[in-house]
Amino acid sequence: MVSIRYILIVGLSILTWANSICSQTFTLFTKGEPTSVFVSEKENSVVKMAVSLFSEDMKNVFDIVPSVCEDILSGKVVIGTVGCDKELDKWLQELGINMSELRDHWEAFSLQTVKVEGKYHLIILGSDPRGTAYGLLELSRLMGISPWCWWADVTPEKRERLDLPINYKNKQQPSVKYRGIFLNDEDWGLSPWSARNFEQSSVKNEIGTKTYTRIFELLLRLRANTLWPAMHKCSTPFYWLKGAKELAAQYGIVIGTSHCEPLMRNNVGEWNRSEDEEYNYVTNKELVNQYWSKRLEEVCGYENIYTLGMRGIHDGKMNGVESLDEQTELLSCVIANQRSLLQKYIDKNVEQIPQVIMPYKEVLDIYDNGLKIPDDVTLVWCDDNYGYIPRLSNIKEQKRIGGAGVYYHISYFGRPHDYLWLYTTPPALIYTEMKRAWEYGARKLWMLNVGDIKPGEYGIEFFLDLAWNIDVITAEEVSGHLARWLGREFGKDASSALFPVMEEYFRLASIRRPEFMGWNRVEEYALSKRRGGITPVENTDFNPFVFGDEIQQRIDDYTAIADKVMEYASRIVVGRKDAYFEMIQYPVCAAAAMNRKMLYAQKARFFATRGMSVADEYASKSRDAYNEIAALTMYYNKIVGDGKWDGIMDMMPRRLPVFDPPVLPNKVGRGAGVPTSQVWPEGCSHGISPGTNYVFPDMLRSVGNACFISLYGEENRDIKWTVTGAPNWLNVHEKDIGVLKERRIVFDINWNFIQGSDKAKITLCVDNEKYILSVSAKDDLYMADNGVKSEVAGMIAWNAIDGDIVPASWVIEGLGHSTKAVALPKGKELKYEVNTVSSGDVLIRVGLVPNHAVGGGDKRYEISVDGASPVVVSSKVVIRSEEWKNNVLRNQALCQSVHNINTPGRHSIIIKALDENMIFDQLMLDFNPKRHFYQIPVSKK
Repeated sequence: MVSIRYILIVGLSILTWANSICSQTFTLFTKGEPTSVFVSEKENSVVKMAVSLFSEDMKNVFDIVPSVCEDILSGKVVIGTVGCDKELDKWLQELGINMSELRDHWEAFSLQTVKVEGKYHLIILGSDPRGTAYGLLELSRLMGISPWCWWADVTPEKRERLDLPINYKNKQQPSVKYRGIFLNDEDWGLSPWSARNFEQSSVKNEIGTKTYTRIFELLLRLRANTLWPAMHKCSTPFYWLKGAKELAAQYGIVIGTSHCEPLMRNNVGEWNRSEDEEYNYVTNKELVNQYWSKRLEEVCGYENIYTLGMRGIHDGKMNGVESLDEQTELLSCVIANQRSLLQKYIDKNVEQIPQVIMPYKEVLDIYDNGLKIPDDVTLVWCDDNYGYIPRLSNIKEQKRIGGAGVYYHISYFGRPHDYLWLYTTPPALIYTEMKRAWEYGARKLWMLNVGDIKPGEYGIEFFLDLAWNIDVITAEEVSGHLARWLGREFGKDASSALFPVMEEYFRLASIRRPEFMGWNRVEEYALSKRRGGITPVENTDFNPFVFGDEIQQRIDDYTAIADKVMEYASRIVVGRKDAYFEMIQYPVCAAAAMNRKMLYAQKARFFATRGMSVADEYASKSRDAYNEIAALTMYYNKIVGDGKWDGIMDMMPRRLPVFDPPVLPNKVGRGAGVPTSQVWPEGCSHGISPGTNYVFPDMLRSVGNACFISLYGEENRDIKWTVTGAPNWLNVHEKDIGVLKERRIVFDINWNFIQGSDKAKITLCVDNEKYILSVSAKDDLYMADNGVKSEVAGMIAWNAIDGDIVPASWVIEGLGHSTKAVALPKGKELKYEVNTVSSGDVLIRVGLVPNHAVGGGDKRYEISVDGASPVVVSSKVVIRSEEWKNNVLRNQALCQSVHNINTPGRHSIIIKALDENMIFDQLMLDFNPKRHFYQIPVSKK
């Protein structure tokens, strides 16, 4: 009998041998040393394009241009598509290479090392030409090449060598069949930059083939295969560009068109006819058919995805019909006719031709009214333009042969407000919505509306990485993807330094995007006399007199990350400085400046109405912020890359009011000349009189809050203040908020000197006038169970994750205002314990991630206090309703219910999810239902 000891020794020996084999490497490339690659002449053009890109990468990294050899054994790297070259296939078969794991797969590839006649080779195989191209560019990634090497100036770093394990194997294939981007709303960036700078054209704002070449290269590097070209009226239609379709074919890029461009036609640019030749299928059927047929004749020999259906000349309802039933009947006829045209011009069975239809806007109503879609046509569902998908395939639809896809936005032009300027969609939101789409069977086509490509670099790569490998990111690993991306682009040290900055950038934008800080709307025709129905800028809902000054808190948060970005800029290597400015510095600093511009202007207007000259200082700071945005944009366009990007960045797309110079009051001057400074405690929108005994709300350790008093002076003199009688547990200090005529005195507690509770009366002396202040500190963590939330100033606020027991599997890192939203499964509960000092009716606000019931059902939760009968609350909204508009502008659905608390003390709150897709973010218990504020006041952790 073999002894256990013998088995262990043998096992350890095998493990040691295996580890030794794994640790052995060979040098694939060495700087300056000639090398060669083998690629068959029979390969498709997309492979040859990838070889060209790879050769450029080799030159940039190793200072060598590899030669292409004719003999397989002479190639250090052997590149091939399974079934393309019989001689190569035979050689691989003799080596024992398993080609069956790739054969008949879609765009799969493998990289593996083999040893032949004492020499190591790297073999790159693809199941088809695009797979081969992706495999070769995977080697570029291993060399340190970023997909953004050209589009964001991520200059490749020189390397001395590239070593690979002698048994290296890397096999990949896509999760989603068609993956790509939509160039849209290009009027203010991509079009002017291309036509006036990159490839100067006499045609106004033309995006030419030189630009599309760079776009196709980017798509290959990002392992994408599909493009919806730019289609606004300002751009030359893609198929009017000489050589455009041939260029797409060379790069293996599948061309499709958006929801309002049937059969490869760009209506807004191509239907140029007289008024009596309306784009109307009812009155001009033959003309419309000729229009579609002509395009199909031109493109039938190329790889395309054909959009079916019919809408208006642009993004509007189709002409010639009124009622929903009429629309349904006509669209059925249109689709049948379009498929007959496809069958006529394309040499395939119509069921084998890639076709999509998008139930988007009014087309969704038509679809729900009984529109019959052929089973082989792909249903492409759309988000609500703000990142939340309202509909996905039901069980019956998931069985369709054509499958389903998603059209998703990280840039949008339309109501309630555009966001075309900066990329601010939290990666966790993209992950949550697209992972759910995948689970509902949307696996055929993923398209991302990217606007002008820049500055959406990270969002584009995140989306396409998910489409390539749905398992590469998990709910717990969303942040890990960002950290790795930062490390790749700016170095390992940068990853740890910049990750908290970008995490905070997305959190702040989730609370309110920079473009939404004007608190105004577009397409609000009933409310606006301005052209386009655009309402004027208004004050924000951020309240400077509650919760530690909501305005100053937000300014401080943005200032903190902007300062860190500027501090770290000096540590970025020369070759990455432009990339750092484009992808980190500009978006962070410009977003910070936009917030300062709008919020300081709000303070200026407020104080000006009271004749207080501090308004002038806030007005000046607001103007400075506007000028900073202008300076940053000028630097982007004129300095970065020696003007490479001149015209790509517009600081005021569509010239919306939010981008204008700030709306400021007339200069107040020296004020009324009142010799005594004004004293305004936090929570008061007015001053208190000398001799007043002002009582601060209780300060609790569980909340960790502080309170403040602002002193406003007039004339050109210093404000003198002192505090006497402060106990050792009370810290009193002045916080610099950047203006001379407002001094802020902060009071907070040193809890090391408190056991239980304590209180004190202190005297504040301002310009020889005395004010009596009552301060009370309660160590509720000492007096009650650790972690129980307690009432302060009539309210308690907390994050959904702060419940009694919240499994990690429910938490979505990076999502919501809290950045730790809780996806509560149907039928499950969240339980919270709180302490109140008040009693009576209380309002409980519940902030949810404003997603949708993708199956068309309700979105309800029930909430009860102390075991009382639960109140059922629905968060379902109708898209484009007023409630929906508020939800998407604040990225939070704020629901509420009224409950009764009989006595002060400890209470239990239980929330239960009654439907699927309930994602809880924050909660607030409030005895003052008329309280004016914007953000649920939960301290950051």
